[in-house]
Parts: sequence; structure tokens; C-alpha cells
Amino acid sequence: MGIRFSKSIKLGNYLRLNISRYGISTTIGKKGASVSVGTRGTYLNLSPALVGINGTGISYRKKIAGGLKKSGKKSNKKKTSVTKKTYQPAEETKTAEIKNTTNTQEILEEYRNNQEAKINLHKYADPVMSKEAFAQYAKELESEAGRELYQYSIEGDEDTIENFVSSFMNNLELAYDVRVNYELEDNILYVDLDLPEIENVSTEYPIEVSGKIVYKKKTQAQLKEEYARTVMSLGIFLSANYFNLSSYIDEIVLSGFNTVRNKNGDQVDQYLYSVRYTRDLFEKTDLSEVDDPYEFILRFENRINMSSNYSFKAIKPYEMESKAEADSIIDDALLGLKELGYKTADINRILPQLMEKEYASSAECLKEGLRLLNEKR
Repeated sequence: MGIRFSKSIKLGNYLRLNISRYGISTTIGKKGASVSVGTRGTYLNLSPALVGINGTGISYRKKIAGGLKKSGKKSNKKKTSVTKKTYQPAEETKTAEIKNTTNTQEILEEYRNNQEAKINLHKYADPVMSKEAFAQYAKELESEAGRELYQYSIEGDEDTIENFVSSFMNNLELAYDVRVNYELEDNILYVDLDLPEIENVSTEYPIEVSGKIVYKKKTQAQLKEEYARTVMSLGIFLSANYFNLSSYIDEIVLSGFNTVRNKNGDQVDQYLYSVRYTRDLFEKTDLSEVDDPYEFILRFENRINMSSNYSFKAIKPYEMESKAEADSIIDDALLGLKELGYKTADINRILPQLMEKEYASSAECLKEGLRLLNEKR
């Protein structure tokens, strides 16, 4: 059977719009069992309670019919891939392309829903459970294996918590490609989030003119604002869900970065923001009422340098205490080597080898650096 993660917008007792990277689909039915009809096919959906993991947002579905036929050109995009468009700067003079269609309202509504799912993704995160509610929920699980696993997570078992995060991310469906690295240190989950690129922001938006759809170019200001809201909202959404994976997690240090090329043409990670999210404030906040993800980030200890026109400047992210201590030891040793008269080029050549080991003190690291430098001669 298939396991998935999804978020839906409730339109009534029997109808929901489901958001995923494959677009918008419609779900008809009540909680427990329902049918989804979309471009990828018709699916039978079973509630999380029926698979023993109620409350996690993970459910079961089975395909029972083929996809809906679309009018117009067929898509060449493979189901298993995410197609990235090359970003082209918007022109100062907006251009428009008119396409004949008899379904203008459907196109406009789909665009609005997709935009909402990107720039306000945090609004669809489940409320963060208190530790008491989490413990009660774990006790009420029907599956004995599930109760045991959740007890491990409550007690802070590192493998269990990291497996929960991994399972959640593997079943997450979004409108863009997302990757994370994560590690638990005491009660803090450290997350490095590889952010989607600005190329994922659509460069056009539709409007209706005389019963037809007109696609207009977005301005640079519109693209920057949309991208900034998207990447900040994503981090908030993920953090809320991570808190709900284990009550042991008191804090999430989430750092979002892009991969760029430096002056030498080498690919390097450039961090756009780093935030220390605390569980207690998430528990007290109704994320569906948070209209500005940037203002929400500012409620926490943060490192973010964003201008009024939504341009990010690179920042230094928060680090794990153990990693920060190791970096400090190496930095002190490198400074010592420079003070002893060694050239920067020679020090840089031994740096990769120097970083392969752990040191109890800067003196120990300095001694190893001297040994490596003497070997090179």
C-alpha cells in the first residue's frame, strides 16, 4: 500500500481541495474513507486512524482509476521528476499572452490556490501539541508497536526521532523540491533546509480580460516578495510538523540555504536565515492566523538580514554546540599557525586533513597542524 502526506483546504463537510506538487485535486467523502479525483487519477483514501498513526498527517490511499483527461497539449513531464524552469527577469513593460479558453474561472481559482499553498504553507500546519497532549495521544494509539515507538520518541531516543523526521519528509508532497539534513543534540533538533530556488516562482500570473485569460509578467519586486514568503513559510510549516513528531523536542534550530557559485566558480552554501524556534511559542500560536511569516520569525531568536524590498543577505547560521566548539578549536589553531609565520596557502592545503580529526584542545590541534606542515616540506 502507499503512504503519503498531504494538506487540504476544507470547503464543506464533504468536499476538500488537496494541494500537492502535482496540482489541485478534489476529495469527496467523510473522515475515514473518501475518494479523490484529480489529473493523476482517482484514489481511495483511508484515514490515519485506520493505519494506526492518527494525528501525524500521514494516511493511506490506493489508485482505483486512471487520470482525468486534460484539454490542450500533453505534458512531457515524468511523474517522478520535478521540472525546473529557467528564470528570466521580468521586463519593465509588462507583456501579455491571450489564450482562448472557456474555463477562465477554473484557471484563476487554481492559480490562487497554488499561490496560497506556496506563500502561506504554514497556515496548513497542524496545531503543535503540548507535551501532555502528545503523551495522551501516544497512549491512545491502537497499535502496540505504535505506542512503543511514540514512547521511545517521548523519552528522546535519537534514532526513533530521526526516523520519524525521515519518514515525514519522504512522504511530503510539495510544489517544489526540498531536502533537509537534521541532527538531534539533547532536546534541540538542528535542521539544515536546502531551499527551493527562485526559479520555482512562476514568472507570470493570469487575469481575465473580456472572458479570456491574459498572462502578465511579474515584476522583480513581485518575484522577490513571493520567493521570500515561500521560503520563510516553508521553514515554519516544517518546524510545526517536527514538533508534532516528538514531545521531546523543545527547540528547533532551522537554517535555510541556497547553493550558489562564488567568485571562483565553486558551489557554496549561502544561508538566508537561521531561527531558534521554541516549542512553547508554537503551542500558543494559531498558525492559520499568521499572515506575515517574517513577523512570526522575528518573535524568536534569529539571524535574518532581509531588506524592505525582500532581498536576502547571506548570514552565518546557528550551529550545534558541539560543532561550534570544534570549529572554535580549529580556528584558534589556525590563528596560532599564522602567528608562527606559516603562509595561508600552506595552511589551507592541510586544512582538510586537520578537520578529519577531533581535538580536546586548540593546543592539540595546533600540534597536529605543525606535524602536517612539516610532512609537506
